[in-house]
Parts: sequence; C-alpha cells; structure tokens
Amino acid sequence: MKKLLISTIVSLAPMVMAANSEAVNAVAAESGEAHSEVAAASSAIPNHELINQQIQEIKPPRVGVKAADVLKTKSPFILFEVVKDGKKKTTYVVKKKVKFKPLRMETSINKSVKINGKWYKEGDRVRHYTIVKVSAGEALLKSKKKELRLFQNQKNDKINFAVN
Repeated sequence: MKKLLISTIVSLAPMVMAANSEAVNAVAAESGEAHSEVAAASSAIPNHELINQQIQEIKPPRVGVKAADVLKTKSPFILFEVVKDGKKKTTYVVKKKVKFKPLRMETSINKSVKINGKWYKEGDRVRHYTIVKVSAGEALLKSKKKELRLFQNQKNDKINFAVN
C-alpha cells in the first residue's frame, strides 16, 4: 500500500505543479509582479490540499473481476512436458489462433489434386486433413473429427452477362 501511495504521489506531482503554476499566474496578474519571481517562490511549495484530495479519491477499494469469473476463464497456455536426460521439464507456450484461407480445389488428374495452388496425392496431408480419395472433379478429405468434400469449380459457358 505504501508503494502504491508513493508512486501515486510521484505521478501526481506534475499535476500539482501545473495547478500551482495556474495559481501563480493568477497571483502575478493581480499583484503586477513579474511572473518568474512568483513562480520561483511558489514552485517549491506543493499544494497539500490537492494531494490529500487525490489520495482520498484513490483510497476506496476498486471493484475488479470476481474470483469465480477468473476461475471460469480458459487458460491461454498449452502445457508441454519435455524429458531430457531423464529429467522432466514443464514448459508453457501461448496458444496462437491462426486463420487459414479456405481450402479450394483447382483441378484433379488421376489420383492427384491441386488445392490452393499446391499439388497433393492420395494419402498426403493438407492441414489436419488426410486426402482419402481423388476422383474427377472431387476430393474427399478426412480428419479425426470431420469429413470434407472439395469440388472443382466448373465454368458454365452458357451463362452470359450483358454489360450495357
């Protein structure tokens, strides 16, 4: 608490000096004295009332996040256990969410398929999918949880768009 109070006072010092400077300007304007003489005399005197008021404003406890809400949040870390020379070492790594472009099948020939500009054959892996079957204009990809069918985009020459 002492450290917080001291750091708060230190951070408030420029504001106090600014408030004193405004008071100095007002006094100098009323008395007709030179600004620099009054400023030099009063800049060394802190405004204790202002400091005390600001300390009183920060004293009440601030409401933060409830402990129950903190316990409900999912950890952004992945725990890895690495064994080196018979010793276990635990390492935490931050999860990064990566956005992938959608998988697009461009063409297929025999058992090969071109997806997002790269050629693959049956049994190859694309991201977390394995290419199970490639047929004319279609590819079947499977992961542990999902099955994905990609189709080749076919142009339809019968559709014409007239531009006026």
